[in-house]
Amino acid sequence: MASTLEHLTPETPTAAMDHREALQSTGERRVENNEHSDLKAKEDGIAFWTKHTKPVLASLLKSVGDYTPEQQDAHLEFLDNYIIPTMGHAPEKDRARSLLTPNGSPFETSLNNSDSGKSYVRFCYEPVFPGSDGVTEDPILIIAEKTGADLRWFNQFAAEFYPSGEDAVILAEKMPKDTIRIPKVFLAFDLKEDNQTMKAYFYPVIKWMTAKKNSDSAGFDLIRRLDPLGPSFGPAIDMIEKYQTKLYQDPPLTVVIGIDCISPEEGARVKIYIEPQSNTWEAVVQHVTLGGQVKDKTTMEGLAVLRDMWHILINEPEDKEFDEKFSKKILEDKPDVSGACFSWELKPGQDVPEVKIYVPLNQYFKNDKDAAEAMEKVFRKRGWTWGIEGTYKKIVSDAYGSDVVDDTVETPTEHTFVSFNFSQKKGVYMTTYVAPFVRFS
Repeated sequence: MASTLEHLTPETPTAAMDHREALQSTGERRVENNEHSDLKAKEDGIAFWTKHTKPVLASLLKSVGDYTPEQQDAHLEFLDNYIIPTMGHAPEKDRARSLLTPNGSPFETSLNNSDSGKSYVRFCYEPVFPGSDGVTEDPILIIAEKTGADLRWFNQFAAEFYPSGEDAVILAEKMPKDTIRIPKVFLAFDLKEDNQTMKAYFYPVIKWMTAKKNSDSAGFDLIRRLDPLGPSFGPAIDMIEKYQTKLYQDPPLTVVIGIDCISPEEGARVKIYIEPQSNTWEAVVQHVTLGGQVKDKTTMEGLAVLRDMWHILINEPEDKEFDEKFSKKILEDKPDVSGACFSWELKPGQDVPEVKIYVPLNQYFKNDKDAAEAMEKVFRKRGWTWGIEGTYKKIVSDAYGSDVVDDTVETPTEHTFVSFNFSQKKGVYMTTYVAPFVRFS
């Protein structure tokens, strides 16, 4: 008993003070260590994502478009100061997948080219929000202020479609095990001259996956009531509803909704992206003409141009004949993977939606060398300089790595989509989407 009582004897004031000071010192050291650890993780993340993104964008700004050295510097400074610091910590190799791209990269570039002869660079990425990777500030407000973005529509979409904590838990069970996080939104930026224009992409399909809330209904209902100008989208939505009988069914068609983060009064657009699970030419015509409702000269001329390059885009011999119901088998034959995607582009007060088609190159070409060579054939048909043999492939090699276009080296496919649009103003307008895969060495 004596020994026990000795341990319970009250400490003298001096001993108690020494003990408190020791605890305080230990706590301070722990805080300092945590702060040091957090700072180290942040610095490591910045170093990792700088290596992953900056050389790619720097190369593209030199080889695509007519960016002056000063304009190139402005875009790289934007990347350094506003994008890379909001990409989070360096990922673990076995838990690095972003849901932005098929190969898991959280950063995707896009290269625009058109009959006008002008080309531009864009990029899209997954920002990290508070609650993940030690992030304390919402990246949206910081980036919006820098780019002069208008957040009126953004805030309404965020309130409707940001996944909740419960959504994230449910989704985590359905996603690949190496998925790093459930995203709230993806941000994209048009890089013109020395300015960056922000766009945002929301995933209403998440609400279908978690709560069986139909993303067609949820998306169109929100668009109609957007403040400002929501009601002005009514006629265009009516036209879509008239032809698209698969709307509002289970499963829904709507996967993504994108918005321009500029003033709605100055022409901001809403884009609705669908995956109808069909890649026949008949389906393409149906979607582009809105079920036969739109057959003006421009629309039909655009279809003729697309038909002329369709063989190449789906990796079929140019001399092969097939009827309108021919369905090309895709490489990854799974229920949630589509052989063609479409978007309906809505503008306030414009009664007819503009349709754009997206061909998933990674579902038709086994590697980037084949995809790049196919795109050169397409560009040659248009008489574009990127079609000169080896030109586009060199752009890809210089930006993303020579191993990407070397068919003796196996790398994740970086080409994701190519989009096609035709208008009287721009003629043929195409965008290739390329996502540099995450390299760990």
